[in-house]
Amino acid sequence: MPARDGMDEGRMLTVAGGLTRMSPVAVHAAFAAMLVVAALFGRFTTFESSSLALVWPAAGINFLWGLWASRSRRDLAVALLSTVPLLAAVNLATGLSAQLAFAVAFGSVAQTAVAVYSFRRLVPSVSVRTVGEYLRLGLVALGACSVGALFIVLGVALEGGPDPFASFIPWLVRHAVSLTAIGSLGIVAAASITARARGEHPTPLTVARRTEYALLVVASVLLYVATFGAGSALPIAYTTIPAHMWAGLRLRTGWAMLHGLVSGAFLVFFTLAGLGPFQDLAPVAGAYVAQSFMFIAFSLSAVLALSMDERRRLIDRLYRATAEAKAAADLRDLVIGRMNDGVLVAGPDRRLIFQNAMSERWLGSGTARPGEVWQRDYEVTWPDGARLEDADNPLTLALQGTATERMDLDLVHRSGELVHLSVDAMPLPGERGALVVMRNVTDERAYQRDLGRFASVVAHDLLTPLTVFDGWLEMLEDPDLPPSERQASIERLQQASLRMRNLIRNLLAYSLAKEEKLTASRIDVGRVVEGIIDLRTALPGTHLPEVRFDVHASHPVYADERLFLQLMENLVGNAMKYGRTDGSAEVVVHTSMGASTGRTEVHVRDNGIGIPGGDLERVFEEFHRSENGLNQATGTGLGLAICRRIAESHGGSIRVRNIEGGGAEFTVDLPGVPDQLPEGVPLVAATEGPRVSTP
Repeated sequence: MPARDGMDEGRMLTVAGGLTRMSPVAVHAAFAAMLVVAALFGRFTTFESSSLALVWPAAGINFLWGLWASRSRRDLAVALLSTVPLLAAVNLATGLSAQLAFAVAFGSVAQTAVAVYSFRRLVPSVSVRTVGEYLRLGLVALGACSVGALFIVLGVALEGGPDPFASFIPWLVRHAVSLTAIGSLGIVAAASITARARGEHPTPLTVARRTEYALLVVASVLLYVATFGAGSALPIAYTTIPAHMWAGLRLRTGWAMLHGLVSGAFLVFFTLAGLGPFQDLAPVAGAYVAQSFMFIAFSLSAVLALSMDERRRLIDRLYRATAEAKAAADLRDLVIGRMNDGVLVAGPDRRLIFQNAMSERWLGSGTARPGEVWQRDYEVTWPDGARLEDADNPLTLALQGTATERMDLDLVHRSGELVHLSVDAMPLPGERGALVVMRNVTDERAYQRDLGRFASVVAHDLLTPLTVFDGWLEMLEDPDLPPSERQASIERLQQASLRMRNLIRNLLAYSLAKEEKLTASRIDVGRVVEGIIDLRTALPGTHLPEVRFDVHASHPVYADERLFLQLMENLVGNAMKYGRTDGSAEVVVHTSMGASTGRTEVHVRDNGIGIPGGDLERVFEEFHRSENGLNQATGTGLGLAICRRIAESHGGSIRVRNIEGGGAEFTVDLPGVPDQLPEGVPLVAATEGPRVSTP
């Protein structure tokens, strides 16, 4: 069954496409042929005792021809000019006088021109998709056919008829009915053909719907045969109305209109045969009543079908609008949900309406659920630690109609977590609640602290060597300065310059350890450490105590070569600087695989002065130096902070512990296989090995 439906649909699409691709000449010829057939049909529906036709379908065909041809002045002129000889010839051939034949022809041309012009002005879309457009077409038909009726009045007068105006109403009724019914059906059919040619087609009919339509056809035939095929003239035409209501409510507009026309054909056939409820009426009255009933029945089906189509379109539009609104809401929720800022909306009663994932993360998942009253699971303070009163709360102010911008607040959770926030709050229109937008400025606060510390270091550690420069340069200007003191001054200047250079290099390394884009490769840890040891022990002028090195590093790491070299230089350099000075110093570097993580762990151990217990958690902070190391070696307090940043940039960590008997052991965990690299860090081919630079 589906295959057959597909074949039928393909055949219909082929036919529709062929009709839309017909040449203008072929279309003119087709309309001319249909006009002749329609005129002949109308002439053969004349009552024996009257020259009045029961129906005149030529009026509808002529209107459709002119409507199609109105796309260009040339086509419209061809259609209108062709109408005169065609209708005149049909009327002459079927017994009308020359005066009446040409009156019918010119009247048809005039009413077609008026109808086409008026309909295009009233319905620019040239469609019949709504009840309003159908009614406007009916008004256009009455106006245009009134103009055409004047010509038949003139023709009757020229022929010498006793009452020329008696023909006005018959012309108006049958032409207006035909123009409205056939014209609306033709417009709907043309729109359907065009839609099918574009590949648009209605939903295929189900078996139940096909069965219903078959029952409708059978019921309509039975009703019309029983009503209009009866030999008695009982006034029971109304019994066919339910069939038209059924068609209008269940069929699409085009099929409902076609049902009305076919039903009208039954009416015409039986009435011409002298059967049905109109058989005993006078010819003129019979024509009026039959035409009026046809028009009422047709319009009932058409109006109901158009109303149902409008309803379906409105429902489809509603569904589309609902789907678009849902898509927009989903997109909004996705965008807001992925924002780095926290967003929440509360109602006027402080009940939560919405909050995104970031807000829930910062404020706590147990704070509130949609529809619940807001409850704090944290303490809100000002940046100076003072408690925030509820009257100053941004949400409270926004609910009272006061907007706040960039209010700096601190959230202290019960777990001890501290979150620094910059809060914007604004009331919603119509006193419907408040919108609160929060930005996490914890990192910015940390950067501000770093900046403050950096300024302090610059003020002290950079200005101090400059002061030394100034003092010793003044001494060097003394021409009587002994050579030994001059040499000592130069050495002090060199030491001050080295201190400034190391500080600037460490500050730069600290910044790049977090911000620079990484590229990873497979690194032989032992080879890197051996290179660092060889360079440090071979440097001339480095009066370092004797150190014994023990390197066992069989596990590779996957890391950025330059940053890993910086990491190991700092750790090995610290182990040497803060080791024993009596010649028994020892530095051990070895690797292992983390039992729970599967990552490579690099251990650097010394037997030096160790780290005070209170400083074990602080040694990785920027610019921090332990008291016991101040007198043994100089430094900036950035080396271990750099190590921490390098480890974290590779998705790892660094920790330290004191060794029993003296010394400390630093452990860094780094990726041991490529799959452990952080997202966004590409793996590149290894080079000959990282270059080891001088400290």
